[in-house]
Amino acid sequence: MIKKRQLLNKIDILKNISAEHKESLKELTIFEEIGSTNDEAKTKLTEIENFNDSLVIFAEQQTSGRGRSGKTWESPANVNIYLSFGWHSSLKISDLEGLSLASGVEISNHLDPIIGESLKIKWPNDLFLSEKKTGGILVETTSNKKGTSIVIGVGLNVLMSDKVENSIDQDWTSLSIHFGKYFDRNKIAGHILEALFHLKNNFETNGFSHYKDRFEELNILKNKECLVTFDDVSLMGLAEGITENGELIFNENGKIHQLRYGDVSIKKI
Repeated sequence: MIKKRQLLNKIDILKNISAEHKESLKELTIFEEIGSTNDEAKTKLTEIENFNDSLVIFAEQQTSGRGRSGKTWESPANVNIYLSFGWHSSLKISDLEGLSLASGVEISNHLDPIIGESLKIKWPNDLFLSEKKTGGILVETTSNKKGTSIVIGVGLNVLMSDKVENSIDQDWTSLSIHFGKYFDRNKIAGHILEALFHLKNNFETNGFSHYKDRFEELNILKNKECLVTFDDVSLMGLAEGITENGELIFNENGKIHQLRYGDVSIKKI
């Protein structure tokens, strides 16, 4: 299925970025191998001064990639997209509720014309195709004298084969498996980066309210029976949707819980 070993290339990635966004992008670095793109982005972000500026770190392979709650993110070399996008914001951390969900919406919207299908989103940060995990988003924020530093890590399975040996503990797929064809990783990478630029601008101005309705359209858990686990407690009920702040509305036999991201684990029954 994979025609050739295609490496990420800065010039080809930037072909998919608007002129305005290119101007504000102060660093685009591609590592052959790195521990974590998020960790590198957080370090490099300390060198960025201007609120309008941003940076992105790509890697062909991560040796210490992670997802939410510190879970390992499988990162085989030269087949997927691993990137971290960072900037400084004047928003407080409390203003960033729903940022992970909004990231998924922008990525799905920008990739839809390229892949021909909308990626669905599993609250709070996973991307799905045909009920199988295809990608994930990890948002990390810190408060400092510059305001709030934001790093959004994205992992997307693009050319990953089902023959690859891995320790993934749930059903998963990649773009190439799902659609049965080859994809240009540089084009996919560029469109994800462009999506994150749109996220930066739209979220700074409008917050999560700009994304709520579209998220509900892509919400793979909407009105589904689910099992949620948090604080060593497990509940069964209906995932009814999300609040204006992106909290999960969970109906446990008539008792309504509004769940924040934290260490909540959720799966469909």
